[in-house]
Amino acid sequence: MFETRSLVILLTIATTCAVQARENGPISNADLPTVLSATRLRQAPADVPGSMTVIDRELIRASGARDIPELLRLVPGMMVGYHSGNEANVNYHGTNVSEARRMQVLVDGRSIYRSGLATIDWSSLSLAMEDIERIEVFRGPNTAAYGANALLGVVNIISRDPSGSQGTRLKVTSGTRGVLDSYGSHGFAAGNTHMRLSVLGRRHNGFDHDEDGKAIRDGQRTDALSLAGTSQLDPNQTLNWQLGVADSSDQAGYDYEAMAPGNPGYPGAAGSAFERQISTHGPSSDTEDRTWVASARWTNDFSATHSLQLSGSLQHMEQLQQWRACDSPVVFSPDLKAIYEVDPQLARHLNKYFRGKLDTVDDLRRLFPGDKAVLFPLAERVIAQHDAALDAGPSCWDINQTMRETRYEVELQDTLQLTDKLRTVFGSNLRYDRVRSETFFGGVEDNRTLQLFANLEYKPHAQWLLHAAGMAEDSELTGFSFSPRLAVHYFVRPSHSLRAVYSEAVRSPDMYENNASWTYRPANLSGPPTLSNTYYAHARGPGDLEQEKMRSGELGYNGRFHGIGLSVDIRAFHEEVHDMMSEPLQLKNFVPTNEGFVRFTGVEGQFDWQATRRDRLRLTYAYIDLVARHKLDRRLTPRNSGSAAWLRQWPAGIHSSLIYYGADMLNERRFERVDSRLSKRLELTRNSSLDVALTWQYRLDDEGLTWSDNRFDSRSHYYLSAQLSF
Repeated sequence: MFETRSLVILLTIATTCAVQARENGPISNADLPTVLSATRLRQAPADVPGSMTVIDRELIRASGARDIPELLRLVPGMMVGYHSGNEANVNYHGTNVSEARRMQVLVDGRSIYRSGLATIDWSSLSLAMEDIERIEVFRGPNTAAYGANALLGVVNIISRDPSGSQGTRLKVTSGTRGVLDSYGSHGFAAGNTHMRLSVLGRRHNGFDHDEDGKAIRDGQRTDALSLAGTSQLDPNQTLNWQLGVADSSDQAGYDYEAMAPGNPGYPGAAGSAFERQISTHGPSSDTEDRTWVASARWTNDFSATHSLQLSGSLQHMEQLQQWRACDSPVVFSPDLKAIYEVDPQLARHLNKYFRGKLDTVDDLRRLFPGDKAVLFPLAERVIAQHDAALDAGPSCWDINQTMRETRYEVELQDTLQLTDKLRTVFGSNLRYDRVRSETFFGGVEDNRTLQLFANLEYKPHAQWLLHAAGMAEDSELTGFSFSPRLAVHYFVRPSHSLRAVYSEAVRSPDMYENNASWTYRPANLSGPPTLSNTYYAHARGPGDLEQEKMRSGELGYNGRFHGIGLSVDIRAFHEEVHDMMSEPLQLKNFVPTNEGFVRFTGVEGQFDWQATRRDRLRLTYAYIDLVARHKLDRRLTPRNSGSAAWLRQWPAGIHSSLIYYGADMLNERRFERVDSRLSKRLELTRNSSLDVALTWQYRLDDEGLTWSDNRFDSRSHYYLSAQLSF
């Protein structure tokens, strides 16, 4: 179904644009664009040792996307899923559907990858969509340029220069599913400094209901403020700086899985105080996230062949989550803790028994085989302790899953054009991370990381270009690693190159995987007497996990056909990741290992055609053949995925876009959607304008979005926006 429908839509859009091209004629030759994020050198796309996707301002506006994860659907091979309505998962090529651990994300070169939990919190960005100049995505391993965690790719979000966004803009967006966004910015100058102050607010209700029709509570609120500035210190020196703060709230239902959930079918439970109280106890466990950011970058262009850059940043992130949980007093039983310490799976078998998934005690006994049988008398005592508490009711206590992360980072980078044929960039990065959490770490964890990097670009002949790059990295928690990359380009023509790339990359286990000390430390414990104040489950990181290691080979082509305004990039790849950490990291089942393995083999293509002065056609496609050792790594990689977009400028200031997205498997579910946008600009005065836009999204499939419980009442979703500029 995906292949047939996709082909029809692609051909329809292509045919329409071809007709427009014949009517209006091709545009004139344009200068080649450049990218900044691949090797830290400014390069033409044909010179890059890998594949780049650039989402420019025109695409950002035409997509109608309200957030960055939705925008990244335009990147071939990028998998966008949702754990809930407020928790996006963005992975290049796939791996675990619940985690996004293997891609580096930067904002103007500053990493927002959270080392504590190895995640990207997309909602905590203080940068508004309206303030983004472009997004550069390096598709493939890039540890050689950006260090561990750039295992599968790098996303660099580049903000608009404040000097180019002077004046005032006010925007409001409203639509179905509770969408209510607001944005305001004011650009101004003070002496040799241009500044932009921006304020944003985003609201939506999340998914409507689960697979059974039950309402879901997973809405989101984000408010942020940012101040960005550019100071021209002298003709050669520039200072760019940013300040930002964001506050977001993610709704969540009751986030505690009880050992004994009050099953009325359990003998003696029906009508008991325990059954009545625990079945009605379900407070929300909303999360509030707060982020503060300050960064600065000083650049000194000594000459046309030498530039020095010094940057530094401070980030502080707080994840505040507290609620009250209730469970059987046996969760504080030393007998249950003794069982868990020997084998957490045995404690889960007891959970099945209390849930009524095992009919008799003999059924439970059979799950304690061999040398584990000696623990069964402890299980019988736990059952007796629970039975004795049925008339007394559950034990309740306060859970505090608050986590605070702080990062200090400083980097020095030197760029030199040594000869007409040879140039290089090299430098060093020093980063300090601190994570605080009583629940997840039992206190404080620290890590210091030193990076030394270099990239060499040599052009011995007009038709040949050679690259060599490497990153040496030493981490206090994970030790030393070195990631090299070698590439060779052959230029058929100046803007058409064939490339071969070999690279190695690593991902360091995060603090949570390697150093967790996760247990519930009860506060304000109430209910019947307990045998101790120590919760039975205690997840401990092994402390000796090795880095994940990747080897990647790539053959590719990049070309720009100036006469017809067409840019093409094709990538064939073979990637293998060894020593992967693929296990689910749950309190009651926390056993991370380096036993995972995944292999991606396939081909990707992206085609961007400025067919006429008014029409732009863009196509992406990815075919991926996947081999994965762990079942959880097999669920987010569709064999076929892609997008097709037609952007049109009509007379009278009217713009339209039609974009199709498709994937034949996202967590074993088909995804197909068509987005359309229609906008109109009204020139009010010489210096003011009003932009009005309607965005409509329509799902072509009837699947849950990533998970079966992620469902909307309607396949249609629309929102209307109006922006006043003066």
